[in-house]
Amino acid sequence: LIAVGHPGIFSGASYQARNQLIGLKKAGVEVAACWGADQTGDGSCFDKLRDAGIPLHILPVHKKSTYQSLTDFRALVKDFKPDVVECFKSGAQYHALYSSVGLSDHAILFYRGVSRPMDVWMGLKYRLNRVDGVIANCNDLKIIMAKTGHIPKEKIDVVYGEYTLNNPDPDKVNAEGLRKELGISKSVPLITQLGNWSEWRGQDITLKAAANLRNLGVRFHMLFCGGETHRLESLVKELKLEKVVTLSPFRQDPERVLKTSDIAINSSTSHESLNGSLINAQVMGVPAVSSDLAGSREIIIEGKTGYVVPVADADATAEALGKLLTLDRIQLRKMKDNARQRALKIFSPEIRTEKRLAAYEKAIIHRRE
Repeated sequence: LIAVGHPGIFSGASYQARNQLIGLKKAGVEVAACWGADQTGDGSCFDKLRDAGIPLHILPVHKKSTYQSLTDFRALVKDFKPDVVECFKSGAQYHALYSSVGLSDHAILFYRGVSRPMDVWMGLKYRLNRVDGVIANCNDLKIIMAKTGHIPKEKIDVVYGEYTLNNPDPDKVNAEGLRKELGISKSVPLITQLGNWSEWRGQDITLKAAANLRNLGVRFHMLFCGGETHRLESLVKELKLEKVVTLSPFRQDPERVLKTSDIAINSSTSHESLNGSLINAQVMGVPAVSSDLAGSREIIIEGKTGYVVPVADADATAEALGKLLTLDRIQLRKMKDNARQRALKIFSPEIRTEKRLAAYEKAIIHRRE
């Protein structure tokens, strides 16, 4: 049973949970899903779960626990009789813990995919003996959790996220006409930052790097694609970047956007771990520049598939982008091939399912013992 404390599917963790469920189903595992009330997000993702024959239960596990929500979640667990309950987000974690009182047969796993240091109380929750295992989405995060949350390293398994594109084969993706639709010239190199607007996403850093490139006379166009990117309009005007920046709302076709892009960028300043948009870019053969947060160096190989730069450093970001923009055709092709081959090998759904099942087996053994 996968429980996701999120209202609808819009976050990276929610997409990962959805893909994980589908992967487990294909591997012959009986699965069920529990999501927060479907108020926001990408409803088609729920349709994909239903189309795959996966039972979907909508419960308010994204909110604080109430007697009714705990009773409903407990009833779901008793009815489904899972071997494992894996929880994404705090709301689902607390529901799994509180509602399991007196139900000791199933293993409980907590998933974590944010790089913030853990305080004493948060670490305590993960250290509970009732929590049979913890899954981190990268090695950097495992180190952070062990150091700040004092969680035993042997309790933490690392399972990388997978690419979430509908079609991960760039040769089979048709992006014809997309640049025209967005008002971007075919001849100019395109730098793309995928992701919803947030104060910690670092879109302002990316824009300042764009201003540096513009001042150096570098030819490029920059695309921001995600929810609420219109919030960047004032900074775009302030930096006089209207002619070289396009702001697009959230799209359902990230593979088309990446197919027509030359460089992907992520300038997040905190929170994040193993950025999903970078994984998607690399599997599409798009070199990338990323701020140095947890997992960035596990996605990008410096100088071979892109560059990693200090957090919130617009000058270093502009310099790295400039290096990619000046590559000759042969160098660029090699970098694209490196990125795609490595991403297919490390971030595939099959590998993720295999490692997830190993983590489940380990948690089940812990629960039995």
